[in-house]
Order: sequence, then structure tokens, then C-alpha cells
Amino acid sequence: MSLKDLFLIFRKNDVEKELKKKLFSLEMNIEEMKKTLQGFQEQGLPGKVIPSKDPPIIIEKINIEKIILDKYELNNNFGQLGIKELKGKLNIGATYGSEFTPKLDDEVKVENNQKEKLKKPSSEKGPRVNIQAKKEI
Repeated sequence: MSLKDLFLIFRKNDVEKELKKKLFSLEMNIEEMKKTLQGFQEQGLPGKVIPSKDPPIIIEKINIEKIILDKYELNNNFGQLGIKELKGKLNIGATYGSEFTPKLDDEVKVENNQKEKLKKPSSEKGPRVNIQAKKEI
């Protein structure tokens, strides 16, 4: 056995002793931490609510001067929207006010009058004839 081998054997024993010392010190630190944690838990039990003797605060009126809105989302679902009737006007080009456009109510009245005229039989007997002379130029 050489002198080198002898030193290696002693060196291996020294490394094992150092590791055992470190392991022992770490175990002691863990035990100390457990004791301090139990002490903190016994002193201030966070699970219990300490009742206060102050009266409750009641707010009757609040004035808000400024509202800052970061994000606003609006969702419209038109999937089931049905159109039964569509009325209105489409003006393309120049429009000169309501004087020059016919009113919808007047159109309805004119149609009703025409229907009534067709339904009423004429009170005169026989056909009515209008004869106009031809003008010579």
C-alpha cells in the first residue's frame, strides 16, 4: 500500500465527518424553526376574529366626482332577430325638406279612396260616355 492510498482513506473519512456535521446542524435549525412557529401560533391565533368595541360606520350619502373606466364591453346578439315589416324612406342625393316628399299617411288615404270607388256601384243607370271633338291644327 502506498502513501497516496493511505491519505485517500483518511480524506474519505474527513469528508464523511463534515457531511454528518452539516446534516446535524440543519436538523437543529429545523427544530428551532418549528419551536418559533408554534410560539407565533400560540400568541396571535389568526383564525379567531377579535371583536372591537367601536361602533359600526354607517355611510348615508356618497358623492362621486370622477369615474375612470378602464374597459367596457358591449355584446349584442342579433342571431334570433327577425324583421316582420320594414318601412321608411331612402333619400339619395339632394333632399329639400318635407314639402317636396309625399307623406305616407296621404298615400294610404289615396289607396283607401281608390278601393272604395271600385267597390261602390255607380248610381246612374247605364254607361257613361264622354265624347270630345278632335281639334284641327
